[in-house]
Amino acid sequence: MKKQMLKLLLAAGLVASPIIASAAEFGIVDAAKIFNKYNETQKTKQVLESQKEKLQKELEAKKAAVKKLDDEYVAVAKKMQELRDSKKEAEASKSEAKLKELRQQLARESGELQKFFEESQKHLYEMEEKEMGSLSKALDEKVDSVIKQIAAKHKIKAVFEKRFFYYGDEAVVKDITEEVLAALNKDK
Repeated sequence: MKKQMLKLLLAAGLVASPIIASAAEFGIVDAAKIFNKYNETQKTKQVLESQKEKLQKELEAKKAAVKKLDDEYVAVAKKMQELRDSKKEAEASKSEAKLKELRQQLARESGELQKFFEESQKHLYEMEEKEMGSLSKALDEKVDSVIKQIAAKHKIKAVFEKRFFYYGDEAVVKDITEEVLAALNKDK
């Protein structure tokens, strides 16, 4: 009976050993969370935001200048119309040259405003692509290295991106996202 019990325990141990051995053999990381909470990402976002604010201020100043010019144009046109309504055609004719000059200046300034807006949008987009792209590439290399170190420390045999890992028992899968993030942010 003792031999049978020993064989049964041995068999159960052999059956359970792969399950026990697989405990925490897999790790997962949330790459989006790492990218968003990485210190360098925050710094890059601040630089981009300050550039955006600077361009927004320039845009607002240019809009204000065009609005002032438009208000002046409307005032001259209104005054000219009032003079014509009062049968003062000679005085109204004197304002025509000024009105024409303002109309041309307004068209030119409006065109420049539109051009500035389009160029600043393009500049911001290109800057964001460049900055975030280079940050992402550098981060990928660092993350790979840090994941390998943490996986080795915890004897994890494989690490998956969280969004591609749909289900797993916590006894078998270890989320190392926070540990990776802490290691990355500690380097800076």
